[in-house]
Amino acid sequence: MILKSNPIKTSSGSGAIFHHLVEKTDENEHILLWKGRRQDVDDCVADAAAFHRVNAVQHFQVSSKEKLTDEQFADCITMLAKEFGFQASDVCLAVIHSKTRHDGKADNRHCQFLVRTTNAETGKVLDVSHRYERQEKVARLFELKHGLELTKGRHNVSVYHAVPEEYRDRLKVLCEGPLPNSCLSDPQSRQSQRHGASPFDIKYEVREMFSRCESWQAFKQTLTERGWSLEAGQKKPDVLILKDGNGVFVGSLSRLLGLRKDELQNFRTDPEAMKKKGVASPSLCDTSQQPTGKGETPVDPHNDRAKEANETSEEKKKSGSSSGSALPSPSPPPPSQKPHWLGPIAPLLHSSRSTITEGMSHAEIQSVIDFNAQEAERDDQLRELLHDQKRFAALLTEILTSFQSQWQNLPSEPYPDPKSRDASILRKTQEQRLDPARQAWKQAKEKASVWNLWNGADIQKARDTFEALLHRYGYDRHEVDKLDLLDDDNFAYAVNWMAERVASGRERQHRAWQKTPEVRRYLTAKAGMEKLAAHLEATKDVELLLLARTNPQEALRRLAALKENERLIQPVRDTQPPDQPRKKRSPVQTLSL
Repeated sequence: MILKSNPIKTSSGSGAIFHHLVEKTDENEHILLWKGRRQDVDDCVADAAAFHRVNAVQHFQVSSKEKLTDEQFADCITMLAKEFGFQASDVCLAVIHSKTRHDGKADNRHCQFLVRTTNAETGKVLDVSHRYERQEKVARLFELKHGLELTKGRHNVSVYHAVPEEYRDRLKVLCEGPLPNSCLSDPQSRQSQRHGASPFDIKYEVREMFSRCESWQAFKQTLTERGWSLEAGQKKPDVLILKDGNGVFVGSLSRLLGLRKDELQNFRTDPEAMKKKGVASPSLCDTSQQPTGKGETPVDPHNDRAKEANETSEEKKKSGSSSGSALPSPSPPPPSQKPHWLGPIAPLLHSSRSTITEGMSHAEIQSVIDFNAQEAERDDQLRELLHDQKRFAALLTEILTSFQSQWQNLPSEPYPDPKSRDASILRKTQEQRLDPARQAWKQAKEKASVWNLWNGADIQKARDTFEALLHRYGYDRHEVDKLDLLDDDNFAYAVNWMAERVASGRERQHRAWQKTPEVRRYLTAKAGMEKLAAHLEATKDVELLLLARTNPQEALRRLAALKENERLIQPVRDTQPPDQPRKKRSPVQTLSL
């Protein structure tokens, strides 16, 4: 099993860590709230701030390959409390998360809890010095106590000297051989996840690629095709590092493959070594599995096993002494009659859709979370659907854009919008622009009288405005310009005649453009592409979409074949056998209600 912890700074407050433990439903399938509320974490932060302490709480994490019960999690917390010297009241928040592990073999559940680091009365700080060694010590003693497989850590010698004499013989085997290496540290893992990467998934994929390739060049080519890159380290140029498709650092290649640097160098320089590595290559197992075969890296507890997954329990018992297993697996302990000092366990589904307010009971939190969990699931389904729709629409747009780019050398289409060649629309547009100026001129003339002779300038200005518009639309180049356009009938006739003349001229230009051979081929291809696009939008045929992206002509032929099959398949009408006499129908059919 793996025990880890890290301090949470006072300056960071309680929001981020509470959200990570209680409200982060996008990364956890199920959350079991064990003890505590947001207010309890706030109290720890306030006490640390009052005494000017840097850290407010210590964040512990407990995970195991073997399945652990709630009582075993509680026993592990008790052992940690005894080791680090905190009490039940110091545990301000405890949860159990459930989510599928990277390798699919380890226990889906892991426990996380927060411990107060500042005494509220004296200001004394919890002593977590040498926490790595002390956490490994508790982990090894827990494995011995519950008969779990021993995990090889980074501080085996320190643990060996710290445990009681009676356990040293069983832990001695862990002190032999090389130390395990994690593929990347926790800060690197969190940085990769913030950039959208999944470092442990990449690790398993890299190992699978390495096992398939028979040469180093083939392996590098496979990484390049995947979008990843290998670079020399900045601090250590002899170390190869792997970066994902976004250029985000993943980890050292030797650690990702579970190899030592000299072993990786041998594979790079010796072609025969790559061919002989086989399925049981060291790249598929960690150095942490030497010499026990069961050791695991303390950072990633989900490494691949060297043995088959269907190994029987009898074989495990026989190899227990040589593999470092502490004791035969005892029968599971009977359920404790007395509740654990952390309090009762209340399973709760969680969602980050609502705010858990201060003073809520477990029942109130349950009702809020159940509702928000349904909302979160619905949103996930909608987000996935929208993502698929956007991807489909993007590919379809790419196909149409590619089609247009093939015909970009054609002469430009004159008046492509049919509305620009419609006489009724042109007439309405000209009326809307000419009539206000005509009415202004008309009103200016009506105001003129013998006693108002100084109005002549306004009349001339209104007339010039109207005639400028007539010149803009070309009325002054035709006989209709001689009509008295202040008369409503003459104006309607002139506008209608001019609109029809412009529309017919534009239509002639458009027909002449359509009759050119190159344009006719383009229009035929465009009609087929529009039918293909309509069919894809209606049927969401992904296979045909991908074919159209690479070979549009083949996609059009396949669409034509589909349409022909649909035309040939007609509904079969019921026919009467020829050997039976035809039934006579009554001349009048009545319908009764």
